Amino acid sequence: MSESPRRPPGRPRSEASRAALLDAAYWQVVERGYASVTAAAITAAAGAGKQTLYRWWPSKARLVLAAFAAKAHERIDRPREAALRAGEVEKFLLADIAAAASFFPALRFLLAEAQSEPDLLKALRLEIFEPRAAALDAVLARRVLEPGARRALVEAMEGAILRRLLLGDPLDAGFVAKLADLAKGVETG
Repeated sequence: MSESPRRPPGRPRSEASRAALLDAAYWQVVERGYASVTAAAITAAAGAGKQTLYRWWPSKARLVLAAFAAKAHERIDRPREAALRAGEVEKFLLADIAAAASFFPALRFLLAEAQSEPDLLKALRLEIFEPRAAALDAVLARRVLEPGARRALVEAMEGAILRRLLLGDPLDAGFVAKLADLAKGVETG
C-alpha cells in the first residue's frame, strides 16, 4: 500500500484566497493608486489575512505586479492576437497600450521600487517587459525579417513607450502611428 504524500507544515494555501487577493490588489490600486494602498487594505478587501498574502508573495509590490500581470493576460491577449496574426504593428500597439493603461500609474511606482529590489526588477522583466517585447517581435517578424534590426526596433519602440510612461506624456494614437512608421522604414522582404 502506498503512502499518501505529506502536506507541508502550516495551513495549506487557498486558491480562492489567492484569487481574491489578486482581484483586490488590482481594484484597490486602480481605484486608489499604488501609493495609497496598503497590504492591510488589500487583505481587508479580499477577506484574507496578511499571513495569507505573505504566503503567496514576499511584498505588496510583488502582489500588485502579479495582479496586473494576470489582468493583462485577460485584457490584452484577444485584441493583440488578431493584430499579431495580421502583422499589424499599429493595431497591435494600440491594443496593447489601451489594455495596459490602467497599469501604467502603478508601473511607475513598481519601477522605482525595483531599483533597490533586484527580485522585483527580475519579476518585472520576466512578467511584463519580456512578454511584451516577444509579442512585439512576433508582430514585426512578419515585416522586418532581419533579427538584429528587429530586436533593435523592439527596444527602440519599448524605450519610447517607457519614456512617455515615466514622464507622464500621452501614449495616444498619433504617437503609436509614428512608432508604426519606424517599422515601415526598416521593412524587408
